Amino acid sequence: MTHPHTQTCAVAGFLNLFGDNWTLLIIREALYGVTRFKEFRANTGIAKNLLSDRLVSLVAAGIFEKHDIGERGTRYAYHLTDKGRALETVLFAVQEWGNEHVYGHGREPVLLFDRRTGEPVGRVALLDRHDRPLQGADVAPRPGPGASRAAERRLARISG
Repeated sequence: MTHPHTQTCAVAGFLNLFGDNWTLLIIREALYGVTRFKEFRANTGIAKNLLSDRLVSLVAAGIFEKHDIGERGTRYAYHLTDKGRALETVLFAVQEWGNEHVYGHGREPVLLFDRRTGEPVGRVALLDRHDRPLQGADVAPRPGPGASRAAERRLARISG
């Protein structure tokens, strides 16, 4: 990325890793089981140089582990780490939103089903600690231990 976000903010930090046109598509493919460069490229349409750059960044960020599989020279497989697999809820929420708000009912490009039961996956939801649904208006952002002074001031104005 040419202009990284400098705010001390989890959303800005996320966008610094995943805020381009390709990176989340690479993660999507990994969550679907893709591990090889050639498959990532074929399934996303990304240029070789961009895919190579993104994979290097994702390995450096601890999202993927790179494994030499030693086929016909040097060949690698890219496997999601626990940190990478933790993106599944994010990706499934984005997919759900896109199905509903970009494509609409009856035109969804990909639907998600439980492999064990064959039933559709339920909606991604924000829940409180007692598994009760929350709406955005129910959530109050507060500074965390890593908040900058600017974030503290901004959040004080929002909640004040």
